[in-house]
Amino acid sequence: MIRKFSYSQRRLILTAAGVLAVGSALGACNLDVATPDVIPVDATAGAAALPTLLAGASGDFTVGYSGFSNGDGSDAIIHLSGLMSDEFIATDFFTTHVTVDSRDATPTNGSISSVMRNLQRSLVSANNTAARFAQFAPDDPGFARALNFAGFDYLFLAENFCGAVPVGTTIDASGKLSGGIPQSTTELLNAAIVKFDSAAQVAQDNLMRNTALVGKARALLDLDQPAQAAAAVATVPTSFRFTTEHGAQNNRTKSGMFELMWVNTRLTTADAEGGNGVPFVSSGDPRTATEDLGISAFDGATEVMAPEKYNSYTAPEVIADGIEARLIGAEAALRAGNYGGANGALEILNALRTDAGLTALAPAGTLAAQQDQLFTERAYWLFGTAHRLGDLRRLIRQPFYGRNAESVFPTGAYFKGDRYGTDVNLPVPQEEENNPNFQRSACDQTKA
Repeated sequence: MIRKFSYSQRRLILTAAGVLAVGSALGACNLDVATPDVIPVDATAGAAALPTLLAGASGDFTVGYSGFSNGDGSDAIIHLSGLMSDEFIATDFFTTHVTVDSRDATPTNGSISSVMRNLQRSLVSANNTAARFAQFAPDDPGFARALNFAGFDYLFLAENFCGAVPVGTTIDASGKLSGGIPQSTTELLNAAIVKFDSAAQVAQDNLMRNTALVGKARALLDLDQPAQAAAAVATVPTSFRFTTEHGAQNNRTKSGMFELMWVNTRLTTADAEGGNGVPFVSSGDPRTATEDLGISAFDGATEVMAPEKYNSYTAPEVIADGIEARLIGAEAALRAGNYGGANGALEILNALRTDAGLTALAPAGTLAAQQDQLFTERAYWLFGTAHRLGDLRRLIRQPFYGRNAESVFPTGAYFKGDRYGTDVNLPVPQEEENNPNFQRSACDQTKA
């Protein structure tokens, strides 16, 4: 009898039609197999299957990152990361959203289970695809792309979950599953760096090479190595940009960000949430411009302020870009004691603002104010790209900042009743408790 572990440990799932393309148009591919939901290994063997495998990995990655048009089930890591932090608030009464928004999530939360399942599916898909490229076409540009997808999947698991995430499930020829080994936040970040290093090494173009460098730098920043992070992205041009691609031809190619926020209006952009949040709406900052869609049909009380950057089914989400590279450089400068000097944090931040037609920032007078300025700029530039929760956790975890949770996360009275909880990350879903390698006590939701 095969033990059923968790959604996050299932065999690779590829959709038979309408897979998403990421970064460049890969095209919609069909998998001509008898059971399109579960693809046996021998159905995708050989070099001829590589384009299909890569298209599947691209689609799986985008579903985990930004969702797809699935009605009430459009959640992805961008949504949950934004809810747990101060980017989004719930405009419905679904407990799967409200408990994340109020920092009081449980392992039985269906949205968390779905997002974890999709991230793990993407990781399996990316790793499998990369292994096939290594075997059949190591000089193909798709090799680095698949490795980058895997690197970002590890990053999302590290930055958003509790630090006891089982990965590495294997499936033998008979279909028997073996449970994944829980990985700490540090282990997940190091695994991401391995993938990004490999991607940079085999990359055949600057798009994939720069993507790998920004991904690696992001992981190094999470590991409290700002100087190394800045060095990694020193050559990445500010104009660099790697995004998802969406289409309107079918539900799987449609953006889940647009679906959940503009069509279903189940989330809205937050504004100075819980006292500590950034005023994403009232500041009038064009980087987080919103459109007022009126009162939510779900709770009948909350104004829906939908982000203009995601105002269509085809609007892309940034995965990595040169702006993030410059922000990493600014943080490294600040950490090195260079705030206001040449090539200092303020100069770098203001150069980005000048390029965007924004007024220059005034110098901040204290170290704490300089830190706040940096992280606020990161919040605006990286809004809605699954960075913010990781940043808030870094403010607590890394000694240079030394903040406490109640000074960076939304806190106090929650607007739908009761008060904010104490969570600073997402729990590993309950299904993983069927995995004998996983111990719930290792998943501390209050640990940054």
